[in-house]
Amino acid sequence: MPKSRQGLPKNSWSSGTAWFLCFLLIGCLAVRTVSVHVFPDERIKRQSQRQYWAQVSVATSRGDIRDRNGQALALSVPSISFFIDPMYWSTASADALEPFFGHEIAGKFKGNLPGRFHWVMRKVPQDIAKQVIAMKIPGLFTIRESHRMYPHSELASHVIGFCDVDDFGLSGIEREWNKALFSPPQNRFFVRDAKGNLLDMLGSNAGMFDTGAGSVKLTLDSKIQQIVEWKLRDGAEKYNAQWGAGVCVNPQTGEIYAMASYPMVDLNDRNSFKNQEKLKNNVTGRVYEPGSTFKPIILGIAKEMGVVSDNFRFTCTKRIRVADGVIGDVSAHGNLTLEGLLIKSCNTGMAFIGNDKQMIPYDTWGRLKQFGFGVKSGVELSGEEEGLLRNPEEWLGVTKANVAIGQGLAVTPLQLAMGISAIANGGQLLKPYIVAEVKNSNGEIIHQGQRRIRNSVLNAQTAKWLRQTLYKTVEEGTGKEARINGIPVAGKTGTAQLASSGAYVKGRYASSFVGFWPYEKPEYLLLIVLGEPKGTKYYGGEIAAPVFRAVVEDMVQLSLLANARSGGGNENQGK
Repeated sequence: MPKSRQGLPKNSWSSGTAWFLCFLLIGCLAVRTVSVHVFPDERIKRQSQRQYWAQVSVATSRGDIRDRNGQALALSVPSISFFIDPMYWSTASADALEPFFGHEIAGKFKGNLPGRFHWVMRKVPQDIAKQVIAMKIPGLFTIRESHRMYPHSELASHVIGFCDVDDFGLSGIEREWNKALFSPPQNRFFVRDAKGNLLDMLGSNAGMFDTGAGSVKLTLDSKIQQIVEWKLRDGAEKYNAQWGAGVCVNPQTGEIYAMASYPMVDLNDRNSFKNQEKLKNNVTGRVYEPGSTFKPIILGIAKEMGVVSDNFRFTCTKRIRVADGVIGDVSAHGNLTLEGLLIKSCNTGMAFIGNDKQMIPYDTWGRLKQFGFGVKSGVELSGEEEGLLRNPEEWLGVTKANVAIGQGLAVTPLQLAMGISAIANGGQLLKPYIVAEVKNSNGEIIHQGQRRIRNSVLNAQTAKWLRQTLYKTVEEGTGKEARINGIPVAGKTGTAQLASSGAYVKGRYASSFVGFWPYEKPEYLLLIVLGEPKGTKYYGGEIAAPVFRAVVEDMVQLSLLANARSGGGNENQGK
């Protein structure tokens, strides 16, 4: 009998055929799968486009900034952002956007748009957003984001600073402490259901999003800040000053209660940011020649160096020649004692002392450095200037005399305020601080402001003598316009001519007054500077001292009101 083919059983053929058919089926399915995915039917493509998803990065809640009493200065609040999906958008609808978003933005959406997602405007105020939403414009959709809002608009604007559209800090505290305040953007997924409705889905694995933002508490008192800003603005506008600065500190601790800069900026109006000059913080970022407000510091250094003593006498004339220059004064004050030089603010007498052979430039320069001039104060704000204090090798000719009357060098208002604070507190130069406390997202304190001594610059006796003399300056001398009934104020006026291209310009002045109270143990120090006033009045005693007085009077009333509300007495007021 003949054998089967190759001797194999018949069922081997059926098994091989089954496997062949199986592989053939799998191959057909694979080919069809590739065909469907790579070359889909047009109907499927249209349906999938209606159910597209997009991933968008949106701003989350940024940390709060508050004053020393917990008053909110910067908050993050909910807002609406608008975007367009070109698939559903009609270019004819662009005109409907113009009343709300402006001609330029509306014009972008009058032509063909590529892709599926285009921002129209982010973080639109709620009142405007509601009006736009009510119009139900096809193709215009919304996203909920967090918006940085400043409840008091201009209040402390130069201190607080501002953020970009993604809430990343760009200036002031917002920039300096961005690492604590910033919350990373949140990814949002937008999906369409079968009916074409837009679904907003949270882009985190757990379904919840941790903002990771901390908070900042400032040493500022918003009520004192408001008073200083109002009065500074009034003074600047009254005397047509180009710029102004006001800073109030605690001379015993270095805490800053108020820091005001004129012109002010509305932090809620980004159009106001276009003027770069308005964005400058004049307290830390502007340098000027301090004029006679610098004399107490020079006189204190002269006493410490043994150049002068209490029995010093000088005949104050209107002019005195010093080396290659001439120092002038408003009037001749006649025979003066050492304290009389300060009370009458005698330029020629101070120039005489400054030019004394015993006031060696290297020693004087070194002591001025210890007072904090020519170096940054270290306050927790970006953009601080270090001022200008030329090296002693350059103190040639009349330079020493100029420095003695507050000319030939440049300071920031904060540097001067802290230098005079050293007189007020008994001789210690303190580091100023404006941040009381910083917390991370877990509520843990990562930074805490505190009193820090930078240098001991005067002995207690010299500081006491200067305090008493500055009190007499207000009571009897050039600072009479700063006198306040019942409040023992010590202070000094200053009027410095400003230079341009290396030469002093007639009619350009920086007018100032710095004072502290109660003078025996000061609790407050306030410096007011009005830059380049226009008009017949420009002396510090004429225009800056009245602003100082107005601020102090309102602060006293504020204190009395607070005492009355708390049920406390006012028997210690003014002591």
